[in-house]
Amino acid sequence: MDMNEDRQLYSIEIKELLRESLSRMIPGEFSAHAQDPVFITRQSYPMLTKVDNLPLYPDSIPELILSWAKLDPAQSFTPEDILVLDLETSGLGRGRTVAIMIGLGYYQDGEFFVEQIFLPDFDAEEHSFDRLRQLCETRSLLITFNGKSFDLPVLESRLLYHQIWLNLRDLQHLDLLHIARRLWKRKLPSCALETIEYYVLGHIRDQELDLPGAQVPQTYFHYLATGETKLIKRVFVHNQDDILHTAALFTLICDSCNYPPVNNLDARIDYHALARLYLSQQQPETAKRILQDLLAQGIVNTEVLYELATIYKREKDIEQALATYQLAAELRHPPSMLECAKILERQKDFAGALSLSQDILVIEEGRYMRDSRLIFEVQKRSSRLQKKLVKCVE
Repeated sequence: MDMNEDRQLYSIEIKELLRESLSRMIPGEFSAHAQDPVFITRQSYPMLTKVDNLPLYPDSIPELILSWAKLDPAQSFTPEDILVLDLETSGLGRGRTVAIMIGLGYYQDGEFFVEQIFLPDFDAEEHSFDRLRQLCETRSLLITFNGKSFDLPVLESRLLYHQIWLNLRDLQHLDLLHIARRLWKRKLPSCALETIEYYVLGHIRDQELDLPGAQVPQTYFHYLATGETKLIKRVFVHNQDDILHTAALFTLICDSCNYPPVNNLDARIDYHALARLYLSQQQPETAKRILQDLLAQGIVNTEVLYELATIYKREKDIEQALATYQLAAELRHPPSMLECAKILERQKDFAGALSLSQDILVIEEGRYMRDSRLIFEVQKRSSRLQKKLVKCVE
């Protein structure tokens, strides 16, 4: 027996030992491939199951979300159309990164299934795409969290490497990271999934069962070197949590974007951000209603007042716009004070407009980081108003 044969036998023995270790620790089965099978786990949850008190599927997918994501707003999706995707990888960058686990969530026969396709060794990678391809053939909407920037490029790179044709871009794609940023970026320290879980969903991951995503690559290489599967089990838990929370977050976003809410306002939702989202989709009436409801609930801040007043201004309801801008101006909000000054100048109240302009200068010039453009604009306005006042006296 030559050295190459020795190495081949050694490799086969190592792979068998890794597979044995995996099957002892984690419930699942190996695929039917004669050589280099993948390890597959499958767990089902009734559709009524709640994750962090949220169902796994929304009442509907609002037209707002579809139009914002540049999907077909006229298309009606059913649960069976949806595929949730989340990868665990051998590295945190996209270059030369292998998907060591493909996590898939899908709805079927009134249940939500989480399937995990795991590589017991790198040679099994070619067979890890079979189930993904099968599900992609029967699903039309892909749900991910940061999938556009990470998961899809990783998969496309590896599919190309193995010369496997699967056009993931054929599926319509809703990346929840981008909509989550629109809804929570001003409220959260970051918009990572685990941060949203903690601050929005109220979920704290079990540190004894879960594993931080950054530790997945080193955990996998440790498993390949030693056959130790204790930590690998935590990778399965981590990925399953990601899939379930992606589905729960999808539900929360969809249900909260259907306005007005069925019950009271939900404290988890930044409704000002939601109003801005409606504005971005040319639905000012709904945006106005949200902002009015916030004021009625006593949720008053300068940004809400400014946004609402600006809607009134666009509708040419100048008196209501002025009254709302003035509320924010009383809270020393320079943009609102400037808008008040503009309206008062048009109404020939030059003294009132000048007084507001001078107050803006006092506020801005007292800041450590001054807005030089605003100061220049207000100085010009003040000079013009002073001239108009002199003319009035003459």
